[in-house]
Amino acid sequence: MAISRKSSGKISGKPLKQIHGNTSRDHIHRLFLIFAEVQNKRYPSLSKLSKICEVDTRTIQRDIAQLNGLLGNIEGEKQTNEIVHDKEHRGYVLRGNLKHLPIVQIGDKDLLTLHFLRQCLEPYRSTGIGRSMIESFEHTFGILTGTTDWKKWERSVHFRFEGKPEIGKEDVRLFELLHVAIREHRRVILDYKPSSASKDSRVLEPRFIFMRNGSWYLHATKAGTAERRTLKFARISNARITAERFVPDFRDPKESFRYSFGIVACDKKPRQPVVLEFEASAAQRVVETLWHPEQKTTPLPGGRLRLELPFAEPTFLEIEPWILGWGATVKVIAPAVLRDTIAEKARAMASQY
Repeated sequence: MAISRKSSGKISGKPLKQIHGNTSRDHIHRLFLIFAEVQNKRYPSLSKLSKICEVDTRTIQRDIAQLNGLLGNIEGEKQTNEIVHDKEHRGYVLRGNLKHLPIVQIGDKDLLTLHFLRQCLEPYRSTGIGRSMIESFEHTFGILTGTTDWKKWERSVHFRFEGKPEIGKEDVRLFELLHVAIREHRRVILDYKPSSASKDSRVLEPRFIFMRNGSWYLHATKAGTAERRTLKFARISNARITAERFVPDFRDPKESFRYSFGIVACDKKPRQPVVLEFEASAAQRVVETLWHPEQKTTPLPGGRLRLELPFAEPTFLEIEPWILGWGATVKVIAPAVLRDTIAEKARAMASQY
């Protein structure tokens, strides 16, 4: 899509913002204005561009030289793209058929990183928030590079991500509402439906929003208390902001999950870690993954492996299915309460066969 700037001083019908000072943002804005003028064959002179951009003609000359440097290094362009002075029209014009202005030149390493980020978003296309982020990403990347063509990388590099996101009907509206409440430190009232009970209305102080395996969650405290709650977007309904304000929590959200296995928040180191022993057949797979930054691994005779994880009892609800998923290749050493729970569930599973 070509950049257009009407002679009335508007871009796509919107008034242009005046450029003042010499910030990086002003510079980028100025390059776009110059490119729009020459691309649309208005043949602007240096003095006209100087007036449009509110800088002197020497600055315009430097900008044109910089633009030509960018245009001359566009990968994959067969023809020459260059801003030149047309003597017949007494102004500058873009020679070539380039339709987008690439502000930056991106190499293969940068493209690999961007392709990874792009594929991270793809599984969430079915959600409103995910679709919005993909559109924003492609718009921004298109402005920077002049293309949104990912086929080159999709054919040669592929990333797989666990889980499928839930399709939230009102996830965008809920995200925006909660984000406003968090920024303005205002309490919210909402209905929440746990998996084993009917929905009930709650007054909460929202602290932050986070995503785990494609699902969005709200971390909040019960109004007027320090009691923390984690609520899944898919189970929230009738959310509304109140006029009541609360004292904000300026802690880094990452600290809330310092000793967490999944979505259950836990920031206190347990007195006793979870200690597991794996058979040799599973040891290599276990040691290849960082399950927690503070984990400890100890080789055991026969190729077995001991793994210590700093997870507290509130996280056991999430870690139990993970342990059971290793089957007979894992043995729980400590704590005793977790060992007994896993043993009981393993016996219950065995009794069904």
